Amino acid sequence: MRMTHRLLPAVIALIASAWAWGSDTSGTFEREVAADAHGVVEISNTNGTVDVTGWDRAAVSVKAELGADVDRVEVTTSGNHTMIRVVQRHSPASFNFGHGETHLRVQVPKDSELDVSAVSANATSAGVLGTQRLKTVSGDITAEIGPSDIEVKSVSGSLKLRGKGEPAKLHLSTVSGDLELKHAAGDLEATTVSGELTVEVDPAGSVRLRSTSGDIRFEGRLRHGADFDAQSVSGDLNVRAGTEDGFAFEAASVTGDIRDCFNVEAQRTGEYGPGTKMNGTRGAGSAHVRLKTMSGEIDLCDRR
Repeated sequence: MRMTHRLLPAVIALIASAWAWGSDTSGTFEREVAADAHGVVEISNTNGTVDVTGWDRAAVSVKAELGADVDRVEVTTSGNHTMIRVVQRHSPASFNFGHGETHLRVQVPKDSELDVSAVSANATSAGVLGTQRLKTVSGDITAEIGPSDIEVKSVSGSLKLRGKGEPAKLHLSTVSGDLELKHAAGDLEATTVSGELTVEVDPAGSVRLRSTSGDIRFEGRLRHGADFDAQSVSGDLNVRAGTEDGFAFEAASVTGDIRDCFNVEAQRTGEYGPGTKMNGTRGAGSAHVRLKTMSGEIDLCDRR
């Protein structure tokens, strides 16, 4: 009888520990912890999905469906920092068959600073108003843009972002995935190697767009004194940029054609060599537009 009483607390502690780390046999995990309303939430998942939403509570809620090869989900807090980490078992053979997939659903205070890091997991974010840093290797990223800065990166995944016209500084990059940005405002830097860039910024301040073989399409309105620069090696550039008081423009292509909607003719850069260019000013010309491609075509218009 004495032995039973001694073992009971240990058994209860063991059961509580299994629940806290999500290693129960049901394959699910659920935990909620208090969090700073303006704190930092860091999430790490190797394989599966990460779905984050902002809410009005000063708490972080984590729900997960665990893969067979997931050891545990760790949720730790320190000061204003909350960390969520999916820990895999060391079984790379079964991991390749998707046994390590974990699907995370996380609710965070809406004014949190959010940092998501994943390998082959897709990530989504909605309703988060603080700074966001979202990174994957082969997963896609879908996010809502708030009034704070955002950095989104993927190697082979596609990026799809939606804003509400609130100014922010945006840094977006992908290697082979497409990038789509809608209803954004502020300053934008976006790069891809073989993917297509389709962006809408209104109003835009500083814009830098880079692609190697993918096409670039921009639609929006440039602020007074805005600086717009788009370059591609073999991709086409299609720019529809309205302004309040016009822009000065420079467009150049080595082997591609240059077209516009205001009847300015492109000129050859040399008498015998390849290449065309087009320079001019629309309106007062307060903004500056530079377009350059090697073998792609350029299409420029000062209205959307």
